[in-house]
Amino acid sequence: MPCKLGGRSSWPMDIRSVYHDTRKVRFMASILFFMFTLALAATFQAQTDDWPRRVLLTNDDGIEANGLLALVDAFAPTAETYVIAPLGNRSGSTNYVSAISRRGIEVERRSVAEGVTAYGVDGYPADAVVFALHGLLVDDPPDLVISGVNTGPNLSDDWNLSGTVGAAQIAAFFGVPAIAVSGYSDEHPETLAAVARWIVEFSHSPLVRELEPGQYLTVSVPRVPVEEIDGVDIVQRAPRYWRIEMEPGDAETPGRERWSLRFTQIETSPAPGTDLHAYRQNRIAVVPMRVDEHDYKSIERLLESGAQLTDWPPAAVRR
Repeated sequence: MPCKLGGRSSWPMDIRSVYHDTRKVRFMASILFFMFTLALAATFQAQTDDWPRRVLLTNDDGIEANGLLALVDAFAPTAETYVIAPLGNRSGSTNYVSAISRRGIEVERRSVAEGVTAYGVDGYPADAVVFALHGLLVDDPPDLVISGVNTGPNLSDDWNLSGTVGAAQIAAFFGVPAIAVSGYSDEHPETLAAVARWIVEFSHSPLVRELEPGQYLTVSVPRVPVEEIDGVDIVQRAPRYWRIEMEPGDAETPGRERWSLRFTQIETSPAPGTDLHAYRQNRIAVVPMRVDEHDYKSIERLLESGAQLTDWPPAAVRR
């Protein structure tokens, strides 16, 4: 127990010495822990700033398209960049993988920029992604797949037909984060360059880094001069309504009929918070998407309500 020395409470000399030594150890330990924490934070920040370290670029306009080459120029200085894209225009091809029915695809080496590995594929955007993830880069896959920049926007239900979106979708299907970028005009090359640089910065953001397997993003950019773009919104897809007509005509092959499909859009006023509304306000529209198309709300509602399913086997068989 403590003893009185000079009117102050104190510990015996041997215990006091141990006490002070312990305080020194604790103090040094706290300093070391603090330094370790700073080093760990610095390492994490460096890793965050460096991600994505390896990027795969593709598109549906073809490997020589200006939108793709703009992304090459923007990403090559900051990341190990690979370009694998169709040899020609494959717009409207969705996520179709032709390599399955064709029993493979052919590829050829291309030169697009110094230090960038590039291949042209005689298939579709999804073929390019499959070749990259399960062929060329199977042992060291990319951190991120970016598809685009597509010449036209992919708004509302356009994503169902878009090869640009289809490439991102197939990447997400195989567990690689992806972004589909659409919307530029050759009349505004300065906008394209700025969009490509913005995509590089966007790829470093938590929104992209934290994409889970099966998730991807679509980005629709207004086709206007760069100074007229008014910002960025996270939105959902707007419904869009069409009048669809099939028109008969003469076929090139004897004994056949040719029917042509014509779409006419029914004009509506898109609601705020949707991609069409943001686009018409000259704002970049970012839509989070997922490969898994389950309607989870309906599943939950039906299970909770005890909805009765039609009995099996059919009544006619039960009789």
